Amino acid sequence: MACQGVEVTGIDFSPVQVERARAWWRGTPGMSFVQGEACACLSSTPAEYDAIYSAWGAVWFTDPEDLFPCVYKRLAPGGVFAFSQAEPVAGSYGPQQMRGKWLEGRERELTVFRWQYAPETWADILKRHGFTDIDAQVFKAPEPGNLGTLMVRAHAPA
Repeated sequence: MACQGVEVTGIDFSPVQVERARAWWRGTPGMSFVQGEACACLSSTPAEYDAIYSAWGAVWFTDPEDLFPCVYKRLAPGGVFAFSQAEPVAGSYGPQQMRGKWLEGRERELTVFRWQYAPETWADILKRHGFTDIDAQVFKAPEPGNLGTLMVRAHAPA
């Protein structure tokens, strides 16, 4: 999007990922990266965004009761909020523990929570937080037996 003239700000909790993104996109006009927690970053800026997108990121790892009000407050009227993450595992809804050395550079295991819900539940949560025109669905993986991808789109009222 930045290559098309759109101002883009990327936020990531991991300093390793932020540095990787800065190196990858170095010299791209309109592209900036911030290291921090999504709610804190969104709450500390007066910026208004036309779109906020989480690709297997903040929405997965942040309580929607905390994150969605921050996103809603920062979206321009009619702005788009979209996110993607792994297809939810049936029967494992709500905050789920994820444990391992999944953050690069960690020597010890780390336990974090990730939030997963069925598409209908995500739609209900978004509606409760004031979002409109909501579309939430799972796209099946091309290979049988693999998890698909949950894709969700919603708008701030115009």
